[in-house]
Amino acid sequence: MERFTCDWIFGILVVLCDGKVVCGCADPRGERPLGHLRDSSLGAIWRSEHVRRIRRELNGGFCEFCRPCGLKRALAATGAAPQRPVDQEVLPRIFFEPTVVCNLDCFQAVCSREADLAASRERKTFPLDEFKEMMEDVGSGLGRLDFFNYGEPFAHPQALDMIEHVKRRYPHVYLYTSTNGLLLDRQRTRRLAQSGIDEVTFSIDGVDQDTYERYRRGGSLERVLENMASLVAEKRRLGREVPFINWRYILFRWNDSRRQMARARRLAAKIGVDRLTWEITDHPEAARSRRYQIGTRGWRRIYHEIWDSSQIGSALPGKRFRARIRTARRAVVAAPGEATALEVTVRNLGGAPWLTAAFSGRRWVRLGAQLHDQGRRLLELNYARAYLPRPLAGGEKAVLRIDLPGLTGAGEYCLKLDMVSEGADWFENGGSPVLWLPFIVR
Repeated sequence: MERFTCDWIFGILVVLCDGKVVCGCADPRGERPLGHLRDSSLGAIWRSEHVRRIRRELNGGFCEFCRPCGLKRALAATGAAPQRPVDQEVLPRIFFEPTVVCNLDCFQAVCSREADLAASRERKTFPLDEFKEMMEDVGSGLGRLDFFNYGEPFAHPQALDMIEHVKRRYPHVYLYTSTNGLLLDRQRTRRLAQSGIDEVTFSIDGVDQDTYERYRRGGSLERVLENMASLVAEKRRLGREVPFINWRYILFRWNDSRRQMARARRLAAKIGVDRLTWEITDHPEAARSRRYQIGTRGWRRIYHEIWDSSQIGSALPGKRFRARIRTARRAVVAAPGEATALEVTVRNLGGAPWLTAAFSGRRWVRLGAQLHDQGRRLLELNYARAYLPRPLAGGEKAVLRIDLPGLTGAGEYCLKLDMVSEGADWFENGGSPVLWLPFIVR
């Protein structure tokens, strides 16, 4: 029998613009609903027996409900499936679809005009008052809200009202949106920057109009670049680190030359975005970039610049999160239960600024120690942290003291020292080297 697992139902729900709730972005037409907001609250759907049964079955390695979905991950024929909690009170993350309407007609996309995705929705926009009710239900425990799904989020006439409501009433929620950027005029850009939204991604797949509009049919490259630059400028005027601004560039066979990618790097650096990444796709089949398909030499060469490889990888040489970590100690030795300290020198090699304070309360940089056993199997991800004495720009270094809690069990362990952008990712996942150190308790 086919065996598989999936992470989505254990941590995410997707709310479509007509109120239907599904469990993944791979169900664009809402054909496998978990419930509907006209019949039940989002929190009740999250805690429903239907959802709990899906989790139980996935813990067993198979779920008929999930079989048609493309998000599932295959499991080996033998061995236990990953075990996750079946009963969960708090919903940690939502993908929210403000509208299914889009101002573009992307080439052979799921939401292109010929696909007529809007016909699968009972309504085309989500009302503001219902959005506020939904947030009242789950907002206090929510960790992240992805403000997009299918359609262009800013085609909703009250999109900014929704965003402002989230950051005003639920500032702890990490608020992210992805947009084609064409509907963000100067007034909207100013409101977006001032809202406190945490992260904005612009989808721009080319460096000249002819190339760009081969996929983004009906779009203007000049306009979207102006709008992205306007958001960067407004963020700088406010003196904030948010929104963190990404330029995401889908690689197709017509825009994947080294010359075009180098020009994208130059444009991104000139505009001042925080991150440029490439996205690998296998559809439409006739358009996909073969030189950068998964497993190819080209893919390996740009791996840490790819969107899905990490939360901080970047194609911008001067905006990377990379560090050199050094210590004079060749090992840490302590008695059982004895706390000890380690002096570590760190240097910013990537150029992205290492913050020590942030408007959003996230993305400041610290030194982290992960605890592993002798075979380098993870025991405790967040074993210890050390603060930077000051912000570090590219090329700067600092000496830190990291305090290591005592361990009661005698034995040989390993410490993995890495920098971490809090709330984003470990530097290692963006291609930065780490430092391994023996940790002996005797």
